[in-house]
Amino acid sequence: MLCKNCQCGVNVCVRLTHTALCIAVPATLLWKNSGLKRAVVDGDDPLYGILYFLVLILSLVMYYTACLTDPGYILMTHAKKRNGIQAISNEQEDSCPSEDEVEDTSLNADCEEPLDKGSKYRYCDFCEIQQPMRSKHCEDCKRCVRKYDHHCPWLETCVGERNHKFFLMFLFVMSVVIIWTFCITLKALESRVQWSEWFKVNLLLFLDILVLIFGGFSVLGLCGFHSYLMLNGLTTWESVSREKITYLKYLDDNYNPFDEGYIRNVYYFLCFLNVRRWETIYFQKAKIKTSNGVV
Repeated sequence: MLCKNCQCGVNVCVRLTHTALCIAVPATLLWKNSGLKRAVVDGDDPLYGILYFLVLILSLVMYYTACLTDPGYILMTHAKKRNGIQAISNEQEDSCPSEDEVEDTSLNADCEEPLDKGSKYRYCDFCEIQQPMRSKHCEDCKRCVRKYDHHCPWLETCVGERNHKFFLMFLFVMSVVIIWTFCITLKALESRVQWSEWFKVNLLLFLDILVLIFGGFSVLGLCGFHSYLMLNGLTTWESVSREKITYLKYLDDNYNPFDEGYIRNVYYFLCFLNVRRWETIYFQKAKIKTSNGVV
């Protein structure tokens, strides 16, 4: 287990590495005879250069927003044993949103009892709490996370209910940057008769292309996959571990109780700011399914 200072150091190193790569590739294009250099340094098309760097900066803003936003850590009740007596100290009361801050079907489960008291909820032995539906304990963060998606090593944090939208926005903007940069880099390659001469002249651009190809496959693939998850109201954890999840494994394989249709799924994913109470949606869907005679 890493100590807090070590973990913080890992976080900083990973994030600075990402930032360095995002800056290094365009920097080589400004040094070599590329369309970006002609637009920015030579002043042929400054608007083109400004637009490119605005998109690049936006990708970094989305990256750090996803990194630094609370993914949805569940407030814990801290238990301290002193002389055999267990003293409980709760989190501050104002951590629970007021009724004006939360939609009728989107209550903060830290402040409310589970909707269906007959239901069996997962108990986290590490955090010593009953997890709200769609939550999972992250072994890397040592916390339970709402609507857990996955722990991202490139962000060095979890992706959960509160930062999943920023993660997808980062992937989308980063995909645009990678494709745009790849096109500029290809056009900047200089032709030579001998392969040795070509390689010497285009070495930096060739390294840029390798970085863009390997990074591009990952980013574009993740962008497509998480767009699919958003449209279908799923998470990565639910998609790949359905048979292990208590509230899903007994349902039909093709049935998703959290799917509210493409429009509502996208709206709640991108535009809704508060956490939702997924128990409400789950049991409403269960009632509708039962009333239709489908078991």
